Amino acid sequence: MPDQIDFVERHGLGLGLALRPRTVFVEGTSDEDLFRMAARLEKQKNGIDLTGDGLVVLAAGIAHGGGVDGVVRLLNGFRFMAPSCLLQNGSQKYRFVGLFDDDRAGREAVKRARELDKSAIEYRDVFRMRPVMPLHTDRDPTSLQNRFEAENHPFKGLDWELEDMLPESFHEAFVQSYPDAIAKVTKIGGMTHRDLTRDGKAKFHRFIKENALHADLQGLIATIRALRFYLGMPAL
Repeated sequence: MPDQIDFVERHGLGLGLALRPRTVFVEGTSDEDLFRMAARLEKQKNGIDLTGDGLVVLAAGIAHGGGVDGVVRLLNGFRFMAPSCLLQNGSQKYRFVGLFDDDRAGREAVKRARELDKSAIEYRDVFRMRPVMPLHTDRDPTSLQNRFEAENHPFKGLDWELEDMLPESFHEAFVQSYPDAIAKVTKIGGMTHRDLTRDGKAKFHRFIKENALHADLQGLIATIRALRFYLGMPAL
């Protein structure tokens, strides 16, 4: 292994993780795959490389190794290590954040991450995916929280997951092919959350990979742009 690899990167490689200076942990490999797909299609369509300057979205693990518990575990571990890995100018080389679904499990995981690490702050170190991921505010966690709550107030009480970011027309096409994949539909404020069956979720992710176009992934592309803003990265 090359000597120039620092101890944080080396630890990540030992876990099968290709860390970058700005690393976002998500709950599963299907989430990671869809963010990669969105970034790839944006680069193909518009020539914009959303992750080409030090950002990566990584799954916390596979199966039981991932999920909200996996995100909390990795986030707390790497956040503990990060302050000891500095650049030549003395600034911290790495920054790690966790991105959870805004459902019961995700909300409880945010609380747990903060209980385990009192320095972890929501809207700075941990985020929940919401229908609106605001950009036009400063990065102070309190100000950002206020903007999140204001812009998502019409959808208060609505669970929100990665799959909900696909447009209505795409969901309709999926349901036509797999009518039994949806367990429950909830609508609040003009937004829709669909609870998928376990088998239905796997089918939906395959359907996305096989059929989604650049236009269908605008919600994910906007989320990557928002993450860049929250992480203090240059606008593209």
